[in-house]
Amino acid sequence: MSDKIETKLNELKINSMYVGALPNISMEALLQFNIPGDRYAVSSIRLFLGKYHALPCLLTCMSGTDRKLLHVTTILEYLCNEFKHDLNTDLITGNYNSQTNQMDISARFCDLKNGIMLEFQDIYLNPGVLNPNQLKADKSDDGFSIAQTITIYYLPHQMPSVSELCKSFYKMTVLSPEPSITFTLHMVCRNQGGYYLSCITIKKPLITDLALYYGNDFVSVHEKIIKSLNTLENKGIVLLHGIPGSGKTHYIRYLIHEIQGKTLIYVPPDMAKEISSPDFLPFLMQYPDSILIIEDAENIIKDRNESSFPSQAVANLLNLSDGLLGDAMHQQIVATFNCDLTTIDPALLRKGRLIANYEFN
Repeated sequence: MSDKIETKLNELKINSMYVGALPNISMEALLQFNIPGDRYAVSSIRLFLGKYHALPCLLTCMSGTDRKLLHVTTILEYLCNEFKHDLNTDLITGNYNSQTNQMDISARFCDLKNGIMLEFQDIYLNPGVLNPNQLKADKSDDGFSIAQTITIYYLPHQMPSVSELCKSFYKMTVLSPEPSITFTLHMVCRNQGGYYLSCITIKKPLITDLALYYGNDFVSVHEKIIKSLNTLENKGIVLLHGIPGSGKTHYIRYLIHEIQGKTLIYVPPDMAKEISSPDFLPFLMQYPDSILIIEDAENIIKDRNESSFPSQAVANLLNLSDGLLGDAMHQQIVATFNCDLTTIDPALLRKGRLIANYEFN
């Protein structure tokens, strides 16, 4: 081993027994060490070998962990402040952007001069992120420069420092939006040919705590509803009522994502009266073991004794929820309404027919 190389190893605190230390191999031979198929113009391994005359250990930090995205600009500022790093000494790769007349950097290689090198890979601009850490955006449209991967190359004695470095990087992140969870609801429509179902997509609302949204007493009601609606070949009716804006529809959006293995048929307010039509029940018979969701149902569930012209809709709902037709079709009903519970037909509240009744306030 030459005195010059031995002095270099001692300065860098490299253990001569370290498997990556190759002091007896010439630089020409060292530079033959490379990663096959390396897609970068200059191999990061070669750069490390040329600088430190030893093969590096590797630690990788990746965006996407717990939706965290590594913000390049904040991390570079941290390196400048904590390690006195000079950004003008970095090796960068990028593409010229003719629209902005600037270089869009796609990769960056930094040497911290202490046996640690960092490679920022797959850098891109992302405007569609959440910013809970209140980081400064790179563009006026809230675009953030994100590195898909940061690979840290280091000498063995720097392992504790590198671990802390990676830990710090994950504090300098923005968040990718939580994926939208959607569900297909089948809405009742009608044309000259009769009734048909049209698919609509419903996003699941962000409800992390039902008790916080609707009160502690509602949790057991929700559990009862879910258990019944997720039971195959079941029947019965769920009544959800309260003043407009009390949260009924919001809960329905949440509820439909909790139901599995059943077709959910949505009857919009303007179609609710169709339930009294002679053609409606034969149409529903095509969808046994499904769930009928009726919104703003007050006009079709009023007490028949209080009306001069009793609605056939109530009779149909009773038959579906607990009559002979219900025994055959196993169809359940979820109805929301704004009127007082005392104004609806009492037969709907009969034990054995009623799954749950809850007033939102």
